[in-house]
Amino acid sequence: MVVAIIALIVALAGTAYAAQTINGGAIKKQTIGGGKLKKKTLTGFQINTNKLGVVPAAKRAAHTYWAVVDNPSGPGNAVLARASDAGFTATEAGGAVTITFTANVSGCANVAGRDNAGTTVPNSGYAQTNGSAANPNAIEVHTRDKAGANEDADFHLIVVCP
Repeated sequence: MVVAIIALIVALAGTAYAAQTINGGAIKKQTIGGGKLKKKTLTGFQINTNKLGVVPAAKRAAHTYWAVVDNPSGPGNAVLARASDAGFTATEAGGAVTITFTANVSGCANVAGRDNAGTTVPNSGYAQTNGSAANPNAIEVHTRDKAGANEDADFHLIVVCP
């Protein structure tokens, strides 16, 4: 019985001593595994973002294509001002400009907006996109004035694929 009481006193004293003397400053770096940390206790201050890997959503950005088209007034004169990849083409016919990409974009999301190929302010209006029925690698863009009538105009097009 005496031995059991002494063992109990030593155990309690050791626990009390440890609770008073061990704090966050006494923990050596790299000695606590991530699985032992409480959830949502780390902040950006403690995380070295340079050591983080590629975020899964960022991998999808590799399949993002864009094109800037210069489309002055007049038939058949739209040209590609710049694009994300080489090999894209722009052709104008039937009131639309068709941007042809080097990959199938038929299952992708696309959006276009009127904006100049340069730095001047664009006229009011909007741009509509439509997948090409004739070519799975192409998107047709119709530019319109603010009243909705067809109007040749510069635009930017972005296509995001899964």
